[in-house]
Amino acid sequence: MANEVAVSSTTNLGSWTNWALNEVSAKFDSGMIEFDDYSRKCAADAMSAIYQLVQGTDKADLSQIDTSNLRDIVIRCASLKLSATALPREVYFQIRNKNVGGNWVKEVEMGVEGDGNDALLRNFGVGVQKVYPVWLVCEGDDFTYPKRKGLSIEPPTWEPKGLSSKVVRVVYPIKMKGKDGEEYLIAERDSVKVNLMAHIRNNLQNETFGICESRYKAKPEQVKQIKERKEAIFDALRECATVDDMLKCDVAKPYISPAWLDSGESMIVRKMRNNAIRKFPKDMSTIANQSIMQMDEVYQETRVEIEDRENSEPFLVEGVIENDNCK
Repeated sequence: MANEVAVSSTTNLGSWTNWALNEVSAKFDSGMIEFDDYSRKCAADAMSAIYQLVQGTDKADLSQIDTSNLRDIVIRCASLKLSATALPREVYFQIRNKNVGGNWVKEVEMGVEGDGNDALLRNFGVGVQKVYPVWLVCEGDDFTYPKRKGLSIEPPTWEPKGLSSKVVRVVYPIKMKGKDGEEYLIAERDSVKVNLMAHIRNNLQNETFGICESRYKAKPEQVKQIKERKEAIFDALRECATVDDMLKCDVAKPYISPAWLDSGESMIVRKMRNNAIRKFPKDMSTIANQSIMQMDEVYQETRVEIEDRENSEPFLVEGVIENDNCK
């Protein structure tokens, strides 16, 4: 590829950034989308943040990262107009070891911070004029839900009591353009159970529990044993009444990432904010829509399920996965 960077441990940030900008520009050109100044800034910010992250990772450098993975991440930031240098942060990155065909490789993963979802709603939300600061309704607060009367909405009410720091729901007040009034996007704490289940399912993708060396080398009987062990974990999670109980589930804990275990409350709030915004209609380019779907946890869980079964039995998907512009 003409734009491919000569990867080595000594390649500097400037070279990586030039390579990334060329890749994003080519992708935008292929989709006949303008690569404007802010998208360019978001791409450069992403490359800089990833470079610093990898440099700070023990025994790692960008030459070890799959360039197609790196290209996809930077394209996502540019197409979604999310900046890694915004304060508060709109995106975050982490390095994961992934088993690909029996070989372990390093990949960059991108996640959207709470304020990144605000930016998505503000920039792409259909008919949105202004997104007001999110309400974090805590346990013990007085709250009434909005009511609809024909085409009009009776606003919700919220009176903070300061009795707890445990957030039980998030509310986004939105002013719509023209005469459309306002909307209130709400997500409950209980909705995060789906996010955590998807996270654990993804982390279990390559787990063999010591039954065999690799899932790619598993014999039919071993595949069955691995599946039974995974189902036992999922059954234990399904018995949990709340997302907090899921985080305390002993059999699942080894497959829950430190970000969830060490900062559980902030992760739960982040996911509630994602869930509140994800289904609101958005007007995006094809590239941005693809970026959104690739980060959607429901999409990821379906992909993992297909990959888990692809070498064992036919897996038929009825209908299509709806792109509901999530995360």
